Parts: sequence; structure tokens; C-alpha cells
Amino acid sequence: MADSQKADLWKAIKHPRMRPWLTVAAEVPATFAAHHYWGDSVPAAIGLTVAAGVLTAATWWAAEGTRPGRRIHATLSTGLGTSYLVVGTAVGPFDPALASTLVIGGAVAAGSWNIRQALRVNVDPQKAGGSAETGVLVKAIGDAKVALRGKPKIEPNKVTAPLQLAAGQVTSDDLGNRIKHIAGELGVSPTSIRVIPDPDDAARATLVVVPKDELKQPTPWPGPSSPGGSITEPIVIGIYEDGQPAHLWLPAGPGRNATHYLAAGMNGSAKSTGLSVVAVEVLSRCDVVMWAVDPSKGMQTFAAFLPYLDWVEMTETGGNTMIDALTQVITARANELGRHGFKNWTPEAFEKLGMPYMVVWIEEAAKFFRNGTEMEGLVMEARSAGISVEISLQRPSATSMPTDVREQLGGVLCFGVKGSTTADMALPDDVRDAGARPEAWENRKPGYCYLVAPGVDEDRYATPLRTYLIDDDQITGVLSVLPHTPALDAVTAAAAGDAYANRTRYDADTPLTSNDTDRQETVLMTKADNEHAEKALIEKQVDREIDAMVGDDPDDDGYVPDIDADQEIAPPAETWSFGHAQAPVEEKSPEAGMDALMVMLNEFRSEEREFIGPKDFGPFGKGERIGRARSWVSGALGDLSDAGVHLSETDQPGVYRLLNPVLSEV
Repeated sequence: MADSQKADLWKAIKHPRMRPWLTVAAEVPATFAAHHYWGDSVPAAIGLTVAAGVLTAATWWAAEGTRPGRRIHATLSTGLGTSYLVVGTAVGPFDPALASTLVIGGAVAAGSWNIRQALRVNVDPQKAGGSAETGVLVKAIGDAKVALRGKPKIEPNKVTAPLQLAAGQVTSDDLGNRIKHIAGELGVSPTSIRVIPDPDDAARATLVVVPKDELKQPTPWPGPSSPGGSITEPIVIGIYEDGQPAHLWLPAGPGRNATHYLAAGMNGSAKSTGLSVVAVEVLSRCDVVMWAVDPSKGMQTFAAFLPYLDWVEMTETGGNTMIDALTQVITARANELGRHGFKNWTPEAFEKLGMPYMVVWIEEAAKFFRNGTEMEGLVMEARSAGISVEISLQRPSATSMPTDVREQLGGVLCFGVKGSTTADMALPDDVRDAGARPEAWENRKPGYCYLVAPGVDEDRYATPLRTYLIDDDQITGVLSVLPHTPALDAVTAAAAGDAYANRTRYDADTPLTSNDTDRQETVLMTKADNEHAEKALIEKQVDREIDAMVGDDPDDDGYVPDIDADQEIAPPAETWSFGHAQAPVEEKSPEAGMDALMVMLNEFRSEEREFIGPKDFGPFGKGERIGRARSWVSGALGDLSDAGVHLSETDQPGVYRLLNPVLSEV
């Protein structure tokens, strides 16, 4: 018990509130000793007086930079304490008047410091001169100094705090890198915190905290935002977390350029649903037509849109035909607009020339890129011709999309992705630094996304939104009662050529399960049809590569020789033989090739292989068991990585991580 009382007494003595009282009490022995040794010495009295003045002045100097009240309080306390020591040295500490002064004045001085310490936690940083630190950020960032520039703005489910960052000690990027730590202290999700830098002052930033996720419940699509209006009016795709509508634009307008869009997100993130909202908005406008292609899930994606799309393809071969036609379409439209004085497409161009704006929606674009389809020229030149391209894929890596194409996509709709590496590929660095974390959603929150595009407030870039929930019945119900989209102008139609003229057309009365032989290949695709389409695709790619290498000869100057591509090659005059030729290997069907590929994947798993690539399936690896070309194997591996069951992509081109799928019990 005695030890406990001593410990409590020692703890009380060490408490910060006891320090002023201990200082007052220390005046008694100090004054007694000074009086005993120097009470009759005139030089000592002069020295003590000078020392008291110097110590008081030093206190005033040392307090520079603190708040004025603290500086005055500290200087006055030092002056009174040293003055008491000088007088007590001369008259003695036990003089009645001096002892009364010490008791009363000392109690007042010590109590005033106790009051100041007690009220320190309630000081308003703004009134205190802006130097007070915000407790949360001090803990989360370490020794960095962060102060409130003003009173935080408190709204329902949103707090906005203007911050002043200490020059040379912390930046807005440092705050962005510590968002997880700040979220841990506040007990909220990292996606609910954003740091918005001040574009005019690097020492300023704004911290936004939205503690409650208001997007948990999806918002049903309310209908077209501007039925019958122009495509230049904003497209509403969903709701931000603060309840405000999310807008995007496709054509050029005041203060913004025409825009291509990248829609990135892993399977199940609802990126196709988000683009469906964009599509139904586009098709509800009066001066725009839409082309679309999806070589993987064509009918699932486009079923409700088929009667209203000007051109739709649901095979890879058809998609390449459309992309090839767009090359000619861009040149023809740009020339026609230029002849009439238009630098960009405007609604006036539609009124005068009958030329509608064009939107090209390319789903599962990674399949085209992996098989050599070139879109660099398309995305570089299409905007000025009044064409916006929407490219949708799961992962915009170098193995799935050329970097030259990605650099030309000025708008981004980034849905949930698998990992921070993919998020870094899809979103700009400053948006990531501001707190955008799509990898936190993956595919657990369908429809959640970030929107980065010209015309969108930059403060909104790192703000999560959720696209509207829409279904085929809503799409059909709205588009069936709206006026049909305009017909394509003659210039564009002529440039698109026979492929456009002979395209498959759908109407609202055509049953999608029809056995009509003129239907798209995906409706009735046989084994032979599939092989024929694949061979046609390879031939077309070879033709494009030859054309790119040889070029044309528009001036007929002999630079490119006139060669009949169809003439027979002359037989060799002499045949050399170096042993027996290898017997040709019969090509297997795609189904048989896929079966053999899956067997080999299981063998690789039994060998505990972690990474594989197309080279592992060739003659130099497992022999000719697949019975298909290397291009087919590369495409099959890419499709398996997109599905994310057997393979997943890596940052190294042509290398995949081998997964171990778990089969569900029936």
C-alpha cells in the first residue's frame, strides 16, 4: 500500500500541470540561498538585476513564432519570477510582505498556466493563426505539419477540410500515399477518402471524407436524359457518391475536345452494363449513329440494341471488316467537313451536310489487338472526323492493348479491377494520388467506377460513381417509342463500301432466334463456318501487313512495281533435296485443339509450373499435339486469361500465370 501511495505521489509530481506550482515553490530555497551569500553585496545585486532583464528578454525572443498570447504570458511570468528573486536576495525570503506576494502572486501565475493547458485542446486552429496541427494527419503522416486553412465544411455524409501543408515537409502526393493510414484512424474505407491538390498552390490541398457508402443500393435508370436532343448535350450515366448525376461528353464543345473512351474492368464489374447506359443515351439523340462489334458476347451485349444500331458485327472477321472500313470513312468525312469549313463536327454540320456524329463501340477489344488488328490510325484521326470510339476490355496492359492506342483515349471509365498494377494502367497518376482505388472493389461492387474525361470537373476524377442499373426491357421500351436514329450520309456510306452496303440488318419485328441463313454468323455458327472465318481473318491480316510494307504508288512513278498479286509463281528451275521432307501434320479442329490444350495445362500443373506461354505448346515444347497454328494458340491462351479461371495475365507480354481452378460441387 505504501509503495502504491509513493508511486501515485511521484506520478502526480511528474504531471505537466504540477510544473508551474513546483516552479513557484522553488523560489523559496533559491531566494534563501541568494540572500545568504549575496544579501549584503552591491555588485551581486546589480548582476542579478541585469541577469533578470536578460532572461526576460530572452524569453520574449525565444517565443517568436508562437501565438501572441503565449508569448506575452511567458515573458510576463519570467519577468515576475526573476524580479521576486532579485528583491528576495536583498530583503530575505521571509519578509512578511514578500512571503505574501509569493503565496498570492505565485498561486495566480501557476493557476493561469494550468488554465491555459486545460483549454489548449479547444483552441480553434483558424483563430489561433493557422498553425495548429490536425491530430489525425499528424499521426497518419508522422512529423509532417498539416494545418486547417479554414473551418471544415460539414454536409450530410461528407466532410471537406481545406489544408495548409508545411512548405518543404509534405505534399498532396504524400497525403495520397497515406490514405490507408488516415482511413485506419478514422475507421472508414480507403475509397471514402480523397485528397484534391490545389492547382495554383502546391502547399494547399483539400481533404474530402465520405464516411458512408451511399452507392450500395444501385439506382434504376431513370430514362434518357435528353430524348430527341443533340449528341452535344451531356450524357448522364449514373450517380456520384454525393448524389449528384455523372455526366460525360463525346463530341467537341466549349473548352473540350471530342473524346475516345477506354472502359476497363475485370469480368463481373458491369462495364458492359455501364456502356449500355451510354449506348441507349446515344441512340436516343437525333444527330448520331452507332456502330458496334463484340466478337465474344455479341448477342448477350447487343440483343436489345440490334434494330437501332446502324452497323453491328458479332464475329472477329466482321469486326475487322468494320475497322478496315473506318479507315476510309475517316478520310472521306474529314475531307467533306473541311470542304465546308468545319474544323470539327458540330450540329451545324449535321444540318447542312446531313452528316451525323458517329460512335463506334468495340467490346472485348483485347481479342482484336492480340490478333494483330491495328487501331492506332483509327483513334488518332477519328475525332476530327466526328467519330468517337469506345474501347472496352478487362485489362489495358501492353499485352492486351498497344500503348499508342491507350495514349489516344482521352476518357476513362475505370470499373473494379484486379490489383493496383491494372489500376495504374487505367487511371492517370494524379487521380491515383488523389485516392482513386478501383482495385478495392474488384467485381464485388458491379457498376462502381471512376470517370476521367474532358468536360468533367477535375475535382470529380477521384470521386466514385455507380452507373445506372438498366435491363433489356427498359432499353427496348424506350428505343421503340423514340424516333429512329438518322440515316448515314451518302459520303460516309460510300466510303464504307460494299461491307457496309451488304451488312446484316435487324428490325424490331425480326425474331432473334430465326434460322434465316442471312443472319449473323454467331446465330448459326457451325464448325466449318468457324474455321472459314478464322482462315479469312488470317488472310486479311496478311494482306494488311503486305500493304503496309509495300505501300501504294499514287503517282505512278515506278517506286512500287506493278505486280499481279494473283499470278502464279514460276516453278523453280532446279530442286535441291536435303534429306526426306517431314510429312505434313493434319490440322485439328478448334474443339480438338482446345481439348488438347486443356490436357497440357493439367500436365503443366502436375509439373508445378507457375508460368507458361505459347512457346510451351509448340514443336519445341510438347510436340504437335495441339494441331493448330501458333496464332490460334496465342488467341486461345488470351481468351483463357480473360476468363480468369485457368490463366491470368502478367506484366510480361506472352507470359501467363497458371491457375488451379476449383470445381464447384453440383
